[in-house]
Amino acid sequence: MDSHSYNNERTIKKWGLITVRPPAHQMNDRSIVSNVPDMAVPDNMITTSKYSSIITFIPLNLIEQFSKLANVYFLVIAIMQMISAISITNGQPVIMGPLSIVVCISMIKDFVEDYQRRKSDNAENTRKTYLIRTNEVPREAQWSELRIGDLIKVQKDEQIPADILLMQTSDKKGNAFIETKNLDGETNLKCKNIQKNLKQLQEQSEDALLALRMTIKYERPNPYLYQFTGSAEINNQQIPLSEKNFILRGCVLRNVNYIYGVVCYNGHDSKIMLNSIKAQPKRSHLERTMNWFIIVIFLLQMFMCGLGGYLNSSWQQIHNSQLSYLDILITDPEHNFVKNLFIKWGNWILIFTNFVPISLLVSLEMVKYFQGMLITQDQGTYSAEYDIKTAVQSSNLNEELGQVDYIFSDKTGTLTKNQMDFKCLTVNKKSYGKEATLTNEEVSKLAQVSNVDFRDKAFFNDLNQTPGKGPLHEFLLCLSLCHTVVTENKNSQLLYQASSPDELALVNFARYCGYTFEGLDASNSMVVNIKGDIKNYQLLHVLEFNSTRKRVSVIVQDQANQIILYTKGADSVIEPLMKPVVPQLKEKTWNDLQEFASIGLRTLLLTRRILPLSTYKEWEKSYLQACSAIQNRENLMMESQAKIEQELELIGGTAIEDKLQEDVGPTIQYLKDAGIKVWVLTGDKIETAINIGYSCQLLNDSLQQIIVDGNDEQVIRNELEKAIQKSQNNNKNALVISGNALIIAMKPELSLKVMQIAERCEAVVACRVSPKQKQEIVSLVRQNKPNVTTLAIGDGANDVNMITAAHIGVGIKGVEGQQAARASDYAVGEFRILKRLTLYHGRESYRKNSTLVNYNFYKNMLLVLPQYWWAVNNGFSAVMFYDQLLYQSYNLFFTSLPIVLYAIFDEEFSGDVLTSNPSLYDIGIKHKLFNVKIFLYWVINGTIQAGILSYLTFRSYEASSIYNGMTAGLWTTGAIVLGYSVLNSNIKIILFSNTYSIGVIVGLFGSVFIYLLLFILVSEKMPKSDMSNSQSASFCHMKFYLTSLLAIGATSIFDLALTKLAQWSQYAQAVIQHDKHIELQDEQQLHQPSPNTQFQLNNSSVPKSPIKRGYTGFAFSQEEH
Repeated sequence: MDSHSYNNERTIKKWGLITVRPPAHQMNDRSIVSNVPDMAVPDNMITTSKYSSIITFIPLNLIEQFSKLANVYFLVIAIMQMISAISITNGQPVIMGPLSIVVCISMIKDFVEDYQRRKSDNAENTRKTYLIRTNEVPREAQWSELRIGDLIKVQKDEQIPADILLMQTSDKKGNAFIETKNLDGETNLKCKNIQKNLKQLQEQSEDALLALRMTIKYERPNPYLYQFTGSAEINNQQIPLSEKNFILRGCVLRNVNYIYGVVCYNGHDSKIMLNSIKAQPKRSHLERTMNWFIIVIFLLQMFMCGLGGYLNSSWQQIHNSQLSYLDILITDPEHNFVKNLFIKWGNWILIFTNFVPISLLVSLEMVKYFQGMLITQDQGTYSAEYDIKTAVQSSNLNEELGQVDYIFSDKTGTLTKNQMDFKCLTVNKKSYGKEATLTNEEVSKLAQVSNVDFRDKAFFNDLNQTPGKGPLHEFLLCLSLCHTVVTENKNSQLLYQASSPDELALVNFARYCGYTFEGLDASNSMVVNIKGDIKNYQLLHVLEFNSTRKRVSVIVQDQANQIILYTKGADSVIEPLMKPVVPQLKEKTWNDLQEFASIGLRTLLLTRRILPLSTYKEWEKSYLQACSAIQNRENLMMESQAKIEQELELIGGTAIEDKLQEDVGPTIQYLKDAGIKVWVLTGDKIETAINIGYSCQLLNDSLQQIIVDGNDEQVIRNELEKAIQKSQNNNKNALVISGNALIIAMKPELSLKVMQIAERCEAVVACRVSPKQKQEIVSLVRQNKPNVTTLAIGDGANDVNMITAAHIGVGIKGVEGQQAARASDYAVGEFRILKRLTLYHGRESYRKNSTLVNYNFYKNMLLVLPQYWWAVNNGFSAVMFYDQLLYQSYNLFFTSLPIVLYAIFDEEFSGDVLTSNPSLYDIGIKHKLFNVKIFLYWVINGTIQAGILSYLTFRSYEASSIYNGMTAGLWTTGAIVLGYSVLNSNIKIILFSNTYSIGVIVGLFGSVFIYLLLFILVSEKMPKSDMSNSQSASFCHMKFYLTSLLAIGATSIFDLALTKLAQWSQYAQAVIQHDKHIELQDEQQLHQPSPNTQFQLNNSSVPKSPIKRGYTGFAFSQEEH
């Protein structure tokens, strides 16, 4: 990156304003010299806070606050209140009081959140590391001081302060073991090493390392955690560098005493910071709809105010001649129709200020925040098995959880535990593992390992017949060599650190059988202990797994100098790479693999190739050239790897199981019963995926399976047409589609057909899909059905794109790390929690938040519209009869707290009732509580009740005397109407509440008490107020109490009747649906056979096609994407 851009950044920071940096993709590739810190590049300081100080917070946050339309609206009202021609407040911007309170509450919340971020930033920036810099004494320096090119020393168990190139390690082999938990949540150790052509640096002193001037060229900053391409030039030799030589900021050094490294990326250019991009804010359907309703209300306000101005101007033109007692001059606006129209229009706008509720947004924010706290504290959302509380990371989507139409779920680690156990194998036309014939005593004599559930005595008998040779020996040798497992000796015990649970299961099975991988020795040889006989295999190359290759290979040289390539991967990937196989062997192996898949096991093929020395040398030369390439290195390496992974010989196949998580099946069934469509997106082969669908109750015998698979576009077109016909003739369908078919089916003209079929299906299973395809599937549904709500749930980094693409993202804090949880809106411990999260918390949040929004508009109708009804009696002259203090306190103090407490604590049904009666969830899916009709009902209801209150009050106080022929006065009448509005608003909450906690009761009575207190204060203690003595003119006369009883009674009885009618109707329907649900459950249990609890199979009991009944309840994955 050019220094000019960085200088600009430093200048901006100097003045404490917003930091401006070019995006990473616009920077240049880097070239640095070791031990020559580049001062043109920013230091290692990181900033995640939005504001650098209180000085910048106030102006910048004010800009943010007034980017909200509601706040802009009230600011415009404040300006209008200062225009004397239209002001109804004597030119005083009285709305600024409530607006200031609302804005201050939001600013305080923002400041507290940002202050916490700044504290975290400061703690990070002031961490200490050992800095060795030319012309300086080596010292403990703050992280923030580091520059690219600096040499640093990191001790064991310390965090890495910046992205560094490994130069030296205390390990004689040049290895460094790191924990990446802070980056991806994974706790297994990763092995990094010094580039083999830099091993001479191992022997050098600290001073020699400091004197070294090595030019390092590498790619521009990027967010890819597992990618680094560069080269080092030393003694005129170009040395390729890869991510194996590169350690990232945030990692923790383990198992070695120290390392030295050169800083390559620092500060906001480090990969962990480039992966800390703030997710785009999501808004719920309720919020989006609410914003439209606010616009509609605003337009209605403008119309009514314009109408009021028009009617007043017309009235003035008619009656001006009769108003001589008002001393209206011919030059006054009252004689100018147009001028008077606009002035009165402005007057009415100011009177109608609270038509848009000023407290709505802040009330909704507060409610959602506390609802999120309740979700976290709920024991029903706590995973006791993993000791994980549900984390709410985006509480503004609480009600969206109650309106989910589609759920897209990953499988491995989401539906399953991602705890792999080795179960079965097939070698040389014979399969093992289907029967448990070893006794406990015999098992106790074998190596005690985890992740293995294998008790087939026939395997051990066959293995012992040909010790050290034969197909089974080759099979176990492949398992003990073809992997990337790291060994660790802890308390005299050999421990394995594997990159995935299935990798650990395979290596542990070899160890279980007496083939123990003991690690790499000083000469980079893989040491395998075969029942006491130590064998060394020189490790030449590891061709690692990625989601494109879908296989892993190692090239080793045995003690007889024979070079062997071992490869393992999915059968669909390995088969095209194999040399011709004896037909009987291939048929038996493939049948065994299908058998394993049909009961839900994860299958792999093991192969090998003996490499002639000349072939290997020729390939290695081209491969090293590919590894040294600066541009397009990854693709060149994969092309070279593919050239050697040919003509593979079949060794055998493996099968691993992964049990479903607790209550996955019932959870999916309840979600389906609630009306939610569940799609499972998995890397499994079709047979495995279908079986898993049955295991987790996604599929059942009543559903017609529509399978779409193939690689040819015309074939896919034909299958989609057939699927459309089949789905038309049956209303109970399930679609199973492969990743290969999806590549073709995602074309615009075909994707519509896929959606047409999917809409007729109760369940969809997508097999062998890549992470990108998962995102595309979610986007496909959102694009074709814009009014539905989607939820995506997953546990791994491969699910992040899918999670962010959905309306709601749920991450599982699982074995695969925390990246999915960090990118999500809600993070849970287990899949089953999704049922309570949606059916209870989501449904209740939707119900209460809908009521809160509707209520805010309703109560403001009660406040504002009496002035419009009164205008019928005064020619729409835009006279306000409310005291400004009481008027502005209405939304802030008299009616705000009770509805907030209601929306936090009210409960229509308990969590157990709602989670066991999924039919009650449909209020959200069908938008029953927040739609145009419901909104109009609340608005019209408020309008009618405002009319009732106005009519009764005006007739009692303005049309007749209260004592000695004297009337109460306009301001007294206004105060009484406002009091009735306060009472009516709070009684309304009592009517639609389902529970009455002490807090809600105190809030209700407290709000009314505050009104009475202010009313008395203004009336009796403020003699200059227009309301002076209003308390005496009202509370001291029986007419006040009779009118109050009549007005409040009439509106409350009317409201109560409507509310109870609606509740009774909803309850009656729920009871009927609940009874039907119980009957359906009883019928299903009657016909459901007992699940198998033992894993015992034989060829005659397992059909070639997927099993339809009697599932084991297990589910496994074919490929991990």
